[in-house]
Amino acid sequence: MIQGVLAGAALAGSAIAVYTDLRWRIIPNWLTYSLIGCGILVHLVWGGLNGDWWNAVSGALGAGFAFLLGYALWLTGGWAGGDVKLFTAYGALLPFYQPPGTYQLLYPFFITVLFNSLILAVPVIAVYALVRKILGKSVFYDIVRITELEEGMIPAELIYEKNGKIRRTRSWLGIKPRGVKIYADPNRAAGLSRTQVRVLKRLVRQRKLQNRLKLKRGMPFAPLLALGLLVGVFYGDLYWTIVFSFL
Repeated sequence: MIQGVLAGAALAGSAIAVYTDLRWRIIPNWLTYSLIGCGILVHLVWGGLNGDWWNAVSGALGAGFAFLLGYALWLTGGWAGGDVKLFTAYGALLPFYQPPGTYQLLYPFFITVLFNSLILAVPVIAVYALVRKILGKSVFYDIVRITELEEGMIPAELIYEKNGKIRRTRSWLGIKPRGVKIYADPNRAAGLSRTQVRVLKRLVRQRKLQNRLKLKRGMPFAPLLALGLLVGVFYGDLYWTIVFSFL
């Protein structure tokens, strides 16, 4: 019963995260922190009352390992901070959830959610890319005005200054040269800093830089995580379904 309540909380929280991510491109901290705290506390009380200390610490362990995995994905630039915290919430709420009628898996449930999300992402991204092509837009980037930039946006081109000249390129070819000032770096996972945004806008006002910048075209990952969770809760692990279908 408690597992069902926690699964319901995870699904409800995911629905809110999907709405805010699609509407404002943000997953609020009050939501993710509440889910994480709820998962850790419920497992602690539940395990403590039953004398099951493994269950008592499973929420904290699940949150910790889910965070480390999510943080690694954040470092690659694939996830935003909100995605990491939502994934951490899954680890806290459902560390070892077992979907009904499925085999007992040897890894935590949040791995099932991740596998499901990645598998489901393939057709979703294919359709998304096709629609962008039909509309005559790039699949990978948008072009925006620098005067409209905000902190955290991720550039798709490198802007730097060397010998007093502002230059643009896709990325460093070989070793980064010395004595350069970097104003926009596509390899920075956290995106543009507040200082970089301010400097870029100043360069535009000074007519040293064209008022345009390519931004990486990101796809909100919260809907895919929520879909992976939904399939995992009611069905199980798509990965093993695919593997067993070929055996």
